[in-house]
Amino acid sequence: MRTKRRSDTQVVCGRRALLDELGISEGGRRATTERTGYGCGCPDCVATQWNTQRLHHWICGRLLAAGADEAEVDARVDDIPVDVYWRRGDRRCVVEVRSGPLDITSARAHRKRLQAAGIDDVLWVCPQGYWVPLVPAVGVADFAPAAADYRIDQGMVAAGSTGFAAPTRANWELRDFLQGWVKDEIAWGHVDLTTGGWAEVGTWERHTAAQAAMIEQQRTELRDQRVELAVSRQTVREKQKLVSRLHHRIDRAGVYADAEAITMAGLRSELVAQQRIAAGLRATIGRMDRTLNQWQWLTCCAMLLVLTVMTGAMVMR
Repeated sequence: MRTKRRSDTQVVCGRRALLDELGISEGGRRATTERTGYGCGCPDCVATQWNTQRLHHWICGRLLAAGADEAEVDARVDDIPVDVYWRRGDRRCVVEVRSGPLDITSARAHRKRLQAAGIDDVLWVCPQGYWVPLVPAVGVADFAPAAADYRIDQGMVAAGSTGFAAPTRANWELRDFLQGWVKDEIAWGHVDLTTGGWAEVGTWERHTAAQAAMIEQQRTELRDQRVELAVSRQTVREKQKLVSRLHHRIDRAGVYADAEAITMAGLRSELVAQQRIAAGLRATIGRMDRTLNQWQWLTCCAMLLVLTVMTGAMVMR
């Protein structure tokens, strides 16, 4: 059952606000300390964040032991609160410890602000499961280990057999990582477009060499493909010229065929006319042949008649 909040109760931190909202407030307001860094300053929250605070001071001590000239917990860089600030020579870096999820957008914006203030590098230390691959962060297996034996579970990369860097779950101690980071022996970089990580400088050198070899191989393949493409284009151009010549020949053959067709049509017309003339002549010859045959019969009949008359005349004498 939800109870009403007392008007005289002023909630200081999110935990007490949640308890008060649930109606199980712990009672009157306790004395609060000044708020520093990103944490709440009330005694209850400070007590619950002891592991994180212990990690802050442990990191500060490890940085000094690794060779940092200066290290400070809950410092400010141009009015920007940071968890741990350290300096070695002209190099200035920051360590941010997060006990919960790390938002990529806000982390990048925070890093840009710090870089604008002169910070060279920013390291986020996150619990296991909250590590993100797109910002320079490491995932620590346990924020409350025995004997402060902090071990990195996520965020490290190592070179494989091909030389390319890849995420690894090798057992790295946070103290060794901080020592290498202070001495510039460990750096953060991008493995690919979606993954980044921390590795030794030699690992990044092998990774860069492998990438250079791959780029050179791809450049060679691209050059060979360009040569093949040029040869193919030259072949295509020659084929196009041949096809163009063949089309020209076909066009000329078409013109010749049209001319020959016209000539053949004229010859065919002349042949038809000659055939008509020949047919007329054959008809005329046929008529003349019939007429000649008729005259021959008439001549024979006339000669027989004359012979008959002459024979009768001779008999009558």
